Amino acid sequence: MKRTNAYTSLLIILFFSSFTQAATMRQQGDWYAYWGWNNATYSDSDIHFKGEDHDFTLYNVSARDHQTELSGREVHHSYLNPFRMTIPQYNWRFGYFVTNNWSVSLGFDHMKYVMVQDQTVDISGTILKPGFARTDPALGQKQLTDDFLTYEHTDGFNMISLETEGYLPVWQWQDKFDVALFAGGGGGVLFPKSNVKLLSGERNDEWHVAGYASVLKLGIEATVWKRVFVRFLGKFGYADMSDVLTSNKGDKADQTFYFDEYIGSVGYRF
Repeated sequence: MKRTNAYTSLLIILFFSSFTQAATMRQQGDWYAYWGWNNATYSDSDIHFKGEDHDFTLYNVSARDHQTELSGREVHHSYLNPFRMTIPQYNWRFGYFVTNNWSVSLGFDHMKYVMVQDQTVDISGTILKPGFARTDPALGQKQLTDDFLTYEHTDGFNMISLETEGYLPVWQWQDKFDVALFAGGGGGVLFPKSNVKLLSGERNDEWHVAGYASVLKLGIEATVWKRVFVRFLGKFGYADMSDVLTSNKGDKADQTFYFDEYIGSVGYRF
């Protein structure tokens, strides 16, 4: 056990000491930028809806992301078409190395959140609208059919965030190729364009600052030729969406949930 603890302590010391050492591939004063695409998963969440004729909560609502198909046609039509590259779930980020192997960055994560339709969930609260009337605060159950609720952040579940990263170089050949591990975290605002239709009302689809998110991340980056790099990473986040617009009359929803985001990207350091 003592030997294991000693090895663990040594790895931690080497990891953090590497941030202050000279690194020819990621030096203080360098900038970088990348573009990539993501997959996302979401925890179940309770969603509270409140408006003129309703005040109710849905419990443990499931959701998924919405991927643009990776068929041969869609790869060229959406992923590689400069006029349609924002249709899939995408990411971009600009960063600056404040010291060797340590950067800060500003970026945009465009994910998509879609409530699973026709699931049955617990419900409590009050609905006064004819055809959906419910005044019992006790738990009941409700199937989330199209006429009752469609709920999506599909254009999208957008996060604008400031993040920081520390790098641990693990292999390098001359000044052309290298591999590094990195870890970091950050936070930012959630700016979705939520597509909501509630209680057979009008569809609402507006840009709106709906809350905030915090993230931790871990990944691997490889320099494939001098300053060109590819990276793969996972982000693990918490979203607090306390101000989701559900109608143009000021009706709102609020929810909190955890999410995982898996990103592949291509970038350049300069």
